[in-house]
Amino acid sequence: MTSRQIRQAFLDFFAARGHRIVPSAPVVPHGDPTLLFTNAGMNQFKDVFLGTGKREYTRAVDTQKCIRVSGKHNDLEEVGYDTYHHTLFEMLGNWSFGDYFKEEAIGWSWEFLTSELQLPKDRLHATVYRTDDESYEIWKKYLPESHIHRFDEKDNFWEMGDTGPCGPCTEIHFDRTPDLSGGPLVNAGVPEVIEIWNNVFIQYNRTSDGTLEDLPSRHVDTGMGFERLCAVMQKKDSNYDTDVFQPIIAFTEDLCGKSYRTELDHPDGVAMRVIADHIRTLSFAIADGAHPGNEGRGYVLRRILRRAARYARNLGLTEPVLWKHVAILC
Repeated sequence: MTSRQIRQAFLDFFAARGHRIVPSAPVVPHGDPTLLFTNAGMNQFKDVFLGTGKREYTRAVDTQKCIRVSGKHNDLEEVGYDTYHHTLFEMLGNWSFGDYFKEEAIGWSWEFLTSELQLPKDRLHATVYRTDDESYEIWKKYLPESHIHRFDEKDNFWEMGDTGPCGPCTEIHFDRTPDLSGGPLVNAGVPEVIEIWNNVFIQYNRTSDGTLEDLPSRHVDTGMGFERLCAVMQKKDSNYDTDVFQPIIAFTEDLCGKSYRTELDHPDGVAMRVIADHIRTLSFAIADGAHPGNEGRGYVLRRILRRAARYARNLGLTEPVLWKHVAILC
């Protein structure tokens, strides 16, 4: 499947199950001074989770442009040197606002991956929060217990902040190991077993004294890494080998007269991956109203721009060339 087909399949799957298809919010979170950039699909629904706003629908599906280059979500220095970190990525998400909950969310995740996309069931692992017996029991309908793993707060409990809506989450990981031995590598931060989907169950409110109170309505907040899913579906070991990035990399090859190298430590490969990643971030951010500058998000974009230009020079491209890549994104 092409990346376009994968994206559309996700939207169509949940639209057929009563979800409203909603557009991506801008990567510049206009009206939210707490964020430099939109960094998760839930940002545009924050008011619903906080109980200060409503929508005319209770189920939604979208694909959200996210930028993570500041604060605790900062992958900038890893970009180019591994296969799966990006400064901008798409997050495929399905949402329930006081409607369905764990049973449906987990069941539909499994159905989409194994029936719609035909991913091999024996390569899927699930993680649950250590005390979330309900999710564990649901997963037992689909996976052997050897493929269901319990983790603590760091990996499987999501919180918006020190206080406010929060809840346990269940992740789905794909095992790329040749012999299906990846169970011990779940949540180890290695490309051999990679997280592709996270279902967050917002069911509590964290008070100022740390107490967890049940929310009057329970919500589902999910996010699936589009670029990672494309790599899995296209049987690639690297996100950069998919049709999301290869047209940009091929254009860079033509400009510099060098061939792309997939080795993670090869300087030409690193440079081309950096350019392919950074031009997406710069293009979408500027299109959504941000500009390189000296402060705040402008300074972050300037840093990304300078980093991309530096790696372009490493390829022998001394004239301005980044702008030429923009047409490839269209």
